[in-house]
Amino acid sequence: MKLPFIRKKEVGNVRRHKKIVKPVRKPSRWAQPLLRGMVILLVVVMGGFGIWKLNTQCHLAYWDIEAAPHIKTQIQAYLEQQKNLDYWHTRAAVLQAGLIAHIPDIQRVQVSRILPDGLWVRAIARRPMALWKDTQARQVKLVDEKGVAYRPLERGEMVDLPVLRVSRNELGQAIHLLLALHTYAEYKLPHLSEVMTTDKGWRLNFSQGEQWHIASTDVEKQIAQVINILASPRWAKGRWRIDARIPERWFIRPARQEVI
Repeated sequence: MKLPFIRKKEVGNVRRHKKIVKPVRKPSRWAQPLLRGMVILLVVVMGGFGIWKLNTQCHLAYWDIEAAPHIKTQIQAYLEQQKNLDYWHTRAAVLQAGLIAHIPDIQRVQVSRILPDGLWVRAIARRPMALWKDTQARQVKLVDEKGVAYRPLERGEMVDLPVLRVSRNELGQAIHLLLALHTYAEYKLPHLSEVMTTDKGWRLNFSQGEQWHIASTDVEKQIAQVINILASPRWAKGRWRIDARIPERWFIRPARQEVI
């Protein structure tokens, strides 16, 4: 018995429901490296063109400098001397390194490009603390508060600072001595003329013959003790030569005497 709802499977011409996918022919092995090279070359060319376009459009035209007057003048002169003002030669990192290398008076500097054609520079000047006359050199150099001798004193440059007649190894200790004096008796610094080492410690020469001898150890403590003594009514009005190298016995004489 044949059921009416059951169709017999067609055997002849069958209609396909799926699309026929034709196989894609891959390039031969020798063409693959060539295509890859052409793509890389295209990327390089486009990238180089973009960099060249940026370099020409971001040509430096103006700058804004925030610094002390003597530092600002040197920065201005340095920028005016630059022959290439395109973006590549005026990048912030390049100019920052150049300013630090060519202007030793700069302690810290921050450089930023203001696209497309501007530059912003902010510099902090070193604070000269003393003059350093090396025992083995004839050159006198400026020294900052960190003990860095950063440049020679220029001819005709007038600087009213004490002279440190010490070796390079003793330079940091001499600056520490000056900082201690600044802490406990800042009013004494304008009258200090020389600092030098002796066999048993330090010698500080002030104006009008005043002189201090202190031991090489516990410098800050000794300076505080000397200032306390000079602040007492007995010693406050005079000028003295003080030898504090022996803790158990100090020698104090009027400054007019040549030898303690």
